[in-house]
Amino acid sequence: MIYSMLAVLVVAFAWWSLMPNPDEPQRRPAEVEQAAGFAAREADWPIWSPVGLPETWSGTSVSYATIDGVPTWRMGWVSPQTEYVALRQTVDPPESWSGEVLRGLEQQGPVALQGPAGEQDWDVFTGVDRNGVPEVALVLAPTPDQPATTIVHGTADVPEIAVFVEALEVAEP
Repeated sequence: MIYSMLAVLVVAFAWWSLMPNPDEPQRRPAEVEQAAGFAAREADWPIWSPVGLPETWSGTSVSYATIDGVPTWRMGWVSPQTEYVALRQTVDPPESWSGEVLRGLEQQGPVALQGPAGEQDWDVFTGVDRNGVPEVALVLAPTPDQPATTIVHGTADVPEIAVFVEALEVAEP
C-alpha cells in the first residue's frame, strides 16, 4: 500500500512539474479597436482611440458605459515603463465625473500637445492618489471641433502620456 501511494505521488509530482507556471500572470489584451468602433456608433461625439502605439503599450480595459449619469468612453493602457495611462471622454459631464479623477491633484498649467483635433492646450494636474502613488492628469476642455471633455491620466509622467495623446485619432464607427 505504501509503495502504491509513493508511485501515485511520484506520478502526480511529475505531472505538476511539467505544467507551465509563468512568473507573471498572462493577460489577454483588450479589444480596443472593436470597442472604439462600438462607442463611435453609440456616442454623440467623436471617440478618440490610439492608433500606431508601439507594441510595448498594452491595452488593459475598454468600456462605453454610463458613469455619473453620462455616457463615458473609457480605456486603460500599460506603458512601456509599466505605468498606467487611462482616457475618459464624455459630453457635459457633472463635476463629480472629473472630480473622481482629479481629486487631490493640483493644476500646474497648460501643455501644448498634438492630438486628433490638432495642437491644443491641455491643463496639467499633478499630485498623489489615495495610495500615495504620484499621478498626472491632462484635461482637454470641449472645443467646437471636439465637444467632449477628455481626461488622460495615470501614473506615467507627462512625456509618456504625451506619446499616448499624440497617437489618438478619431475612431471609425
